[in-house]
Amino acid sequence: MINWIIAFFYFLEELGFLRFEDMVTENLPMLLICRVFYSITYFLYYHKSIISETDDRKTLFTQKETFFFILKQLIIILFGTIHLVFAVFISFYSLMMGGKYVANFAEQRKNKILGKLGKLLTFLAPLIGILYYTFIEVDIFSITAIGVSLLGFLYYGLKISSLSLAKILEKYSKRRIEKIPKILQYILLIFLIAFPVTVIIGTGVYKFQEKQTFMVPMRDDVKLATDVYFAPGSFGAPKPVILIRTPYGKSGWADDLYLPIYAIQDYHIVIQDLRGTYDSEGDNRFLLFTQSYLDGVDTLDWMLAQSWCNGKIASAGVSALCLNEYYYAGMGPDGLKAQQLWFGTPELFDHAIFQGSYHKSSVETWVKDVAPSNWRYQIDTLFKYIPKNEILYNSTSLSIPLGPHYSNVTAYGIHVGGWYDHFLQGTIDGYIGYDDLGASQARGHQKLIMGPWTHGSIYGGQQGELIYPDNSDGFDMILDWDTEVFNDALLGIPADWDGARVAYYLMGDVDTFSSKYNYWRYAYDWPLDHKDDIWYLTNGGGLSNTSVGINNNYSFLYDPRFPVQNLGGQNQPFDLTGPMDQRSMESRSDVLLFETPTLIDPVETVGRIYGHLFVSSNCTDTDFTVKISDVYPDGRSMLVTDGSLTVRFRDNYTSELLMSGDQKDIYELWVDCWSSAYYFAPGHKIRVVISSSNYPRFAANPNTGVPLAYDYLNRNIANNTLLVGPGYESSIILPRLVNMSDTHVSF
Repeated sequence: MINWIIAFFYFLEELGFLRFEDMVTENLPMLLICRVFYSITYFLYYHKSIISETDDRKTLFTQKETFFFILKQLIIILFGTIHLVFAVFISFYSLMMGGKYVANFAEQRKNKILGKLGKLLTFLAPLIGILYYTFIEVDIFSITAIGVSLLGFLYYGLKISSLSLAKILEKYSKRRIEKIPKILQYILLIFLIAFPVTVIIGTGVYKFQEKQTFMVPMRDDVKLATDVYFAPGSFGAPKPVILIRTPYGKSGWADDLYLPIYAIQDYHIVIQDLRGTYDSEGDNRFLLFTQSYLDGVDTLDWMLAQSWCNGKIASAGVSALCLNEYYYAGMGPDGLKAQQLWFGTPELFDHAIFQGSYHKSSVETWVKDVAPSNWRYQIDTLFKYIPKNEILYNSTSLSIPLGPHYSNVTAYGIHVGGWYDHFLQGTIDGYIGYDDLGASQARGHQKLIMGPWTHGSIYGGQQGELIYPDNSDGFDMILDWDTEVFNDALLGIPADWDGARVAYYLMGDVDTFSSKYNYWRYAYDWPLDHKDDIWYLTNGGGLSNTSVGINNNYSFLYDPRFPVQNLGGQNQPFDLTGPMDQRSMESRSDVLLFETPTLIDPVETVGRIYGHLFVSSNCTDTDFTVKISDVYPDGRSMLVTDGSLTVRFRDNYTSELLMSGDQKDIYELWVDCWSSAYYFAPGHKIRVVISSSNYPRFAANPNTGVPLAYDYLNRNIANNTLLVGPGYESSIILPRLVNMSDTHVSF
């Protein structure tokens, strides 16, 4: 029940309806001044006024009526305090009525100066108010409230304020409230007092507390700026704590996103700027994320030592916020019980920096934005450590046993990603690593959700150039699973770990409704039982799931000065993202197309997709790219997934193996296109596109074998060849589910 109350007040506060500081510092003082002025002038005019020529005096109020008059003013003030519009309406109406009573009183006493002052106040007050809220504190709602108060005064106030005492006494003797049963009078009175009091106190208690900022020292004496928000109504009592560490500013969108989610669940919230970003310290030679595995542990230790932490901590984050969560979780820190891991990766190099080839746009655009003061140093260091240097990158990997590692992870987790996200494989690998390789506390306590989403687009709908059905909105499911995991880890409310722990969206044709695709499936674990079906690239540009015994070599010239431009896919939000029509790029001479005939039977693939290529080149290094698209009946070639491989890294990222440059030498490549869940419907075609560039998603390889750098002064034009047919059967691998009744359930 308390969560609903907190949510109610937060909702009103987010709408701008309730702001406790405004109530106390603006609304209440204005109302007190104006309503007290009204009450004094009211008494001056009516109390003990002469009502007969015999100088017989009567009192307007009995003692009881005086009490109720004061109570009425209190109720009016309380209601007006709730919102500025109410306060403005009541205050200016009170000023105009008070001015009128002053004028009437002065007329009785034949005091012309006082009478003029009263009339001046009556008509000057709304004019000053309108000017103030028009030019100084611009507020159209307050202007409207003053206008309504003026209309109310002209229609009703003037008539009431002109009544004689005799008329007032007659009016009060016929009060309608006396006709209401006593019990209803008491109920009405209690409501009139209790409701505004509850709103005012509730807003003050259950609103988000003013943040407390600390500079938390790390082990090397660098201090990180950290905001602490106490759970509403807790007043700093010990409770579970949610930790968010961000490179985007602790007072940016991080608090807007996470305070509404976790404050209403009665958690304290800690938001921290990462080292070297915003208000945190860090010299110009810091490297993003590389100290996160230590800084996270130090921050957790600091939190555990605070009186408001009950010893149970969870972390939360999306994208870059998620990345650093993985690294300190890999140290097995005390107190970390659960993690919300959205759209991130536990392998910074293997997924964020490279996906077979260098992620140029993703890395360089992002680093320039996040670390504008030392982005050049960041990129220089990155190129310095390519091939992958495990001494540097062990701090940002859970698979290298030199630093943070899966085996140390003890946290429960919810992993969320999208099929069109640039971290999609990292989300899946993180789930598998925690669930299969983590410490005993973590194993079997992970949940995974994969939707048809670009980066962070959990509300579904339009992704790239396609619009998925309403059921693609995953927010409610994510929040439910997130709450279930955190409740178990932090509050001891058991979650269901025996049922489906994986939800994934099977994508397909968005133009035609079908119950066979574009819906959520639920599984017990990941990866699912599958068979890797081989689809061969064939002579004549075909794609077949049976080997065709005709050899052919397809050659094309790749000029790095004119690379194939990227059109969507698994990109960062600042680039084109999601499924987009590839036809404008597929007509180039340096692009090879292979496709199935129009499908009669559907083809469903769920799992990790690879391009298996046999190639040659006249250069010592080059790239080969693979795109897989769904060709709609109207001809659109909508991207499903893609990948690239810089040939020198064909064995691994830690060493370079250049080609001979002799086109007689054949090389076998495995191009990782990451994972997907897709249903190619009858009437469609599966298309595979082979080239040597997809820029700027991947850097344009200069074909020279020189170390990667910003720009290449020397470039070669590569004559690249793809081989198909017996002996060199280039193909793609599409995983097909098997034994679904045993390993997979759907609803």
